[in-house]
Amino acid sequence: MRSPLARRVAASALAVVLVGGASGCAALPSTSSPVPTSTASTPDPTPSVAEPTSEPTATPESTQAPTDDFGGFASDELAQICIDATLSAFPADVAFTVENTRIEQRLVSPEWLVLVPALASGLEAQAQCTIGGSPAAPELGMSSASLEPLPEEQIENLIRGENEGGDR
Repeated sequence: MRSPLARRVAASALAVVLVGGASGCAALPSTSSPVPTSTASTPDPTPSVAEPTSEPTATPESTQAPTDDFGGFASDELAQICIDATLSAFPADVAFTVENTRIEQRLVSPEWLVLVPALASGLEAQAQCTIGGSPAAPELGMSSASLEPLPEEQIENLIRGENEGGDR
């Protein structure tokens, strides 16, 4: 005897899971496409063909570096701090999706807005926190467990330090 809204939310969550699963399967064939296909299309055989093959190896290294660009925190650390702060407010069957965590730098202190998506009792949920300080001494501001993700307008308010439910 769920309300129509709960049924719609559950159906939406199921659709997201199914679409996400299908897109994950579709990604596998693209990874097997050979890299030399682009060099085979060049009509002039030149020594510069070897140079582009060395450049892509440098690109993955540069994309791995920014993962710790949150004031010394790693994104996984911020997500775990938020999960630990909100876990007891969720139903026991909650499952967090840490790899889809959204982290936004705020204009006020604490510096980071952390939104960790989750699935709780079949509903799309979200752990929401503001975190500052350092990895050695993290400072938790707001922490909230929600069975609905925040609307973008509220996320923008939190980034500006507005409507946090406190004295601001």
